Amino acid sequence: MYHIAKRLSGKHTIYLLSYTKHPLAGEIRRQLDAIEIPIRNALATKNLGLYYLVNIPQIYAAIKQVISNEDIDIVVHANILPSLIASKIAKKFKIPCIYDYLDHYPESATVYYTRGKNVVEQGVRLLVAQALKNSDAVITPSYGLKKVLEDINHNKPIYVVPNGVDADIFKPIDQTLARKTIGLDTDYKLALLHGSLDVWIDVASVIKAVSKLRQTIDIRLLIVGFSHKRSYYRLLLEYAKRYNIDKYIYTYPIQQYEKMPIFINASDIVFSPVKKMIMNLATPLKIAEALSCSVPVVTTNIFEYKIWYKYGVFTYNTYADLEKILKKLLNELDEFKKILAEYSIEFRNKFSWEKIAGEYEYILYSISQKKININGN
Repeated sequence: MYHIAKRLSGKHTIYLLSYTKHPLAGEIRRQLDAIEIPIRNALATKNLGLYYLVNIPQIYAAIKQVISNEDIDIVVHANILPSLIASKIAKKFKIPCIYDYLDHYPESATVYYTRGKNVVEQGVRLLVAQALKNSDAVITPSYGLKKVLEDINHNKPIYVVPNGVDADIFKPIDQTLARKTIGLDTDYKLALLHGSLDVWIDVASVIKAVSKLRQTIDIRLLIVGFSHKRSYYRLLLEYAKRYNIDKYIYTYPIQQYEKMPIFINASDIVFSPVKKMIMNLATPLKIAEALSCSVPVVTTNIFEYKIWYKYGVFTYNTYADLEKILKKLLNELDEFKKILAEYSIEFRNKFSWEKIAGEYEYILYSISQKKININGN
């Protein structure tokens, strides 16, 4: 949503709800040309779910204030409880409303729960279903999530808009230069594991595969990222020690967005070992950004990837498949990368955020026009 909003902000006025005193408020924020709406008298909590619950009145007041006082053409929401609030207020004021379903909230909201998981999941499902009912349309980044949404509420138009890539930043650069920039040598193969390293990522298989490959290939692992539950990141490093490859792992903290192309281009392959969960039925940024840099991706066999990506994504079902794919890919890497270098040009054109923002804008316009015609205004 940030990438799309950034490109639409030059043509439209965007009002952005700012979650004052949010538990993650201290994290690095990207700059967006938008009018921020603070949540007045917000109460601070350490728990994400609790934050939204204790601030229901304040969130309601903040959204209602901007909708009632400003000339809002359309409301776009992408959350759970705040989405329900925003959709109710938009419906009350007869303003068109779109649910950007960028994640499968009933699953992602409960991913860390061990106790009471089913209760929380059912509660979130009810909130999501009601917000969907209140909305005029839904935008989602994959056909898999579209199918899930049709099962929850099949009466609303659902538009599929994939995630894209900043084609001006994510593009091929010389690997030797990229490695030199981050202080690494070039006399070994390098696999990148980056982004959010959490319970929906199968890090064990990656560590085990790199350990096995090292018997015949000098391959090393580059890790750039973080985990919301820090214990999972520690678990990754424990696996590395267990398989005796900890000295062949290079770890970096989370990087600024603009620096990630250097780490991707420094790598020979990018790992995306997601578990087969509904929330992973998406069009991942890390895959798009790797292909844009003409770096092949090794990932779990999720059918969505085969729909969107013509070349450069190598999928596996089992651990044995993973080993075979890695061996073949690394042994024929020059040939694969030559073909991928040509495909990346086509890819950057097709999946640029500018193009996708245009598709998104067209949907916003069409939904707002339909609503105007229905209301007779």
